Amino acid sequence: MAEVRLEIAGLGILLTGTDSLQRALSLPGMAEFLAPDGETDLLFALDEPISLPRCRLLYQFDIADGCIQSRFGTDDEGSYYYAFGRHGLLRYNPCHPYRVDLSPMADPSVLRFALWSAVAMSGLPLGAVPVHSSVVVCNGRAVMCLGESGTGKSTHTRLWLENIGDTHLLNDDSPIVRYADGDVRVYGSPWSGKTHCYHQERYPIAGLLRLEQRPENTIRRLGTLEAFAALQPSCPPSLARDERCLDLLVQFISNVLQHVPAYRMGCLPNAEAALLSHDTLMP
Repeated sequence: MAEVRLEIAGLGILLTGTDSLQRALSLPGMAEFLAPDGETDLLFALDEPISLPRCRLLYQFDIADGCIQSRFGTDDEGSYYYAFGRHGLLRYNPCHPYRVDLSPMADPSVLRFALWSAVAMSGLPLGAVPVHSSVVVCNGRAVMCLGESGTGKSTHTRLWLENIGDTHLLNDDSPIVRYADGDVRVYGSPWSGKTHCYHQERYPIAGLLRLEQRPENTIRRLGTLEAFAALQPSCPPSLARDERCLDLLVQFISNVLQHVPAYRMGCLPNAEAALLSHDTLMP
């Protein structure tokens, strides 16, 4: 049994295992988050012999470009399980919140998603949640572009890079937002969709930008309820399917929105849209 330590969103994560551990280290982005020194906050035990008990199904979804049907549920004792078709299992027991068990997983795409799910489950009690977004950094502050797939998140951040100075892309799919002691930061992560953008960096958030395709560029700041509705759909959907997880998620979102403004933007794919959002969020 071997072990390595990662640091993701400021959390020290110890990975133990055999074959799956080696596969995990070869996944895109993982090497950038190796951190052999430091404290350990979470343990992800790979290659564990897990069997699936009778569970109450909470959520069913597809991964690996729709090829693998997966399920999320909870057993009578309150443990959570992800079943990735015939490709493996993940188990998380809230009574032992700093440990996640994963069965052997040979498929790299399943292992990649399982590790992301492990971070989402175990990070939630620690105030760390992956948020589906594209994040651009400008002058040391981050703007998170939210929206459904195909609404232009990556296009909008690219327009910032092309038209606004001192900018770079932090992550293009699943950065991690962490709230701790009244401070909110967004972190790069090993999960960035099809864009290889893996930065071990963190930044304060200038604003959340919920994007919609419109025939003209408009932007307005959202009230509390609107801001909640803008951020929640971009958080891991499994977390909203269970009462205990949902309570923690609601508290997390409330904490974030106390410190970070949220906006709704109707936009075109042009430079004027990037300039408008920049001038609004970073006057």
